[in-house]
Amino acid sequence: MFKIAIIGRPNVGKSTLFNKLVGRAFAITDDTPGVTRDRKEARAKLGPLEFMAIDTAGLENQITDKSLEKRMMEQTEAAVADADLCLFVVDGKEGITNKDYFFAQWLRKLDKKTILLANKCENLNEEIFGSEYYKLGFGKPTAISAEHKLGFGDLYEKIAPDIEEYEANFAEIENDEDSEKAPLQIAIVGRPNAGKSTYLNKVLGEDRLITGPEAGITRDAIAINYEFRGQKIKLIDTAGIRKKANVTQKLEKLSTLDSFRAIRFAQVVILLIDANSLLDHQDMALAGEILKEGRGLVFAINKIDSVKGDKEIFMREVRKQIQSLFAEIDGAAIVGISAQNGYNVEKSLDFALQTYAQWQTYLPTTKLMEWLKDAESKHPPRLFKGKAIKLKYATQIKKRPPTIAVFTNHIKPLEGAYQRYLVNHLREYFELTMTPVRLIFRKSENPFADKKEKTFSKKLHVSKKK
Repeated sequence: MFKIAIIGRPNVGKSTLFNKLVGRAFAITDDTPGVTRDRKEARAKLGPLEFMAIDTAGLENQITDKSLEKRMMEQTEAAVADADLCLFVVDGKEGITNKDYFFAQWLRKLDKKTILLANKCENLNEEIFGSEYYKLGFGKPTAISAEHKLGFGDLYEKIAPDIEEYEANFAEIENDEDSEKAPLQIAIVGRPNAGKSTYLNKVLGEDRLITGPEAGITRDAIAINYEFRGQKIKLIDTAGIRKKANVTQKLEKLSTLDSFRAIRFAQVVILLIDANSLLDHQDMALAGEILKEGRGLVFAINKIDSVKGDKEIFMREVRKQIQSLFAEIDGAAIVGISAQNGYNVEKSLDFALQTYAQWQTYLPTTKLMEWLKDAESKHPPRLFKGKAIKLKYATQIKKRPPTIAVFTNHIKPLEGAYQRYLVNHLREYFELTMTPVRLIFRKSENPFADKKEKTFSKKLHVSKKK
């Protein structure tokens, strides 16, 4: 698919333009410069034109060899190299700055087809642009307002010829993601600095995401297409999630919301936990939130190489603690990994595939009825007010995760302990140890309950005398 990279210095409106082209608030935007750090890709549309848009970090000209800005610059350079066309965005209100000149020169050296956009031109006409805009070397600027979607018709006329030429040169039909089976979405979550981006870079075999000792580098949820064991996967890197009480800045709140949205849209979540600060309250709260959303969950204990002593004994203790805290997923995958050197990284993905297979299991009603009889025979429910509680029927009412409805004549007495017994028995019976299972009770109504009871009275039949 034709790729367009949106580049420019910080705070010129690149992410706002990206969101408008994608059609939803995909990238975090704010008045603070430098919100975007990694490059972000999504399918975009402008009229009938479809393409892949790439949002990039704001360009900085004062960087050091080991700085975060240098790594951000490298990501932007990779995006430009990967793109078929660049949209170079400048601030139409503020005018051209030294940074714009600096990066115009940098961009010309890369010899990439570029269209100059002057953003924030709600009340300006491109005819009044001074000669400094032309000095950038990209010809006549196109005036737009990304926030209000003004000038998008002019933008369409600028990019349409390049997309049409691309489609003419590449006549073979590209894979349409909408027509194929949707990829498995795996979200990588954890506290700040747990190693999420390092983990994904190791999976991908390249420095696709910015990493470093600074906590909180990732701000947006970044989705990356990948294939593993023949399975198409969309890997989602997320911002580190801290305790709500510690999140006070607007940007971090937006990043946290973006991370929780990634959890809701994922099928499986790999929760990275730092082995050096194991089972922090926030890790457990995150695990609880993932299970509440009904997602498949893999516990990846990262930085296992830094653990002193016997690592097997350490992992046994970890499993015991997690299983005691989350009895409803006793048997979930818990694996020690090192994102830095790659130890067990592929194994964690194997567990994610196994979890996904169980997470979308469908159980036939006949098999569920056999299970229900077996469960009741081994442990029948207690009497309720001297009367027997009957488990009459079981059926699966939803997949992903498996959700079972059990019909009974009394619901309240079964909730709690007996409900947990049925869930545990079901997971063991069908070998669904790696996925959450939901079980609900429904009232089996008396079909005659709404009918009025007929009253019969004896009548005296007196014989009539003739």
